[in-house]
Amino acid sequence: MADDERVTRQQYRQQRRQPVEDDEPTQPSEPETSSSSRQAYAAENNRALEEVKTKRLARKLNWVIAGLILGIIIVFLILFLTP
Repeated sequence: MADDERVTRQQYRQQRRQPVEDDEPTQPSEPETSSSSRQAYAAENNRALEEVKTKRLARKLNWVIAGLILGIIIVFLILFLTP
């Protein structure tokens, strides 16, 4: 993969979410059926759940990182301040 083709995860997700734009507009040949609307609802619901889970995991990881930094600071204080 060349350097100019690399994108961040956020850019990649945005590209995947945007519908592919063709030169000519596409007309649906069949009216939407209930199964296609169910699939669209399920896909949207899965995306929403994925976002919620990602935010929750990010919050947990931030707390873990903060705890590790605090622990490192405490260890250094103990090492340098004890005779």
